[in-house]
Amino acid sequence: MVDDTQARVMALIEPWNGRSVLTFRKKSLTPEMSLNLDMKLDPQDAAECLQNVFDAFTMDFDQVNFSHYYPKKPREAIPLTIGMLIESARARQWCYH
Repeated sequence: MVDDTQARVMALIEPWNGRSVLTFRKKSLTPEMSLNLDMKLDPQDAAECLQNVFDAFTMDFDQVNFSHYYPKKPREAIPLTIGMLIESARARQWCYH
């Protein structure tokens, strides 16, 4: 069941949910989807997307270590999932360090 926080986070992320190059369809957003690996957002777009969520829930963006999700070696990237944003929004602080 989707609660208000999850629905709100999903709505804030939706503008960054681009269409597939092959099918021109948008993927359905799920908590398991990652901004960096699944949605393929570049670091600037991901930062802007996160900032919108953090602003909406009055959270401190400076607590996010962006290099975990966008390292110099892309193969070392940790998924930055929508579920992480939902959980953090519920807690009103970034829960992953």
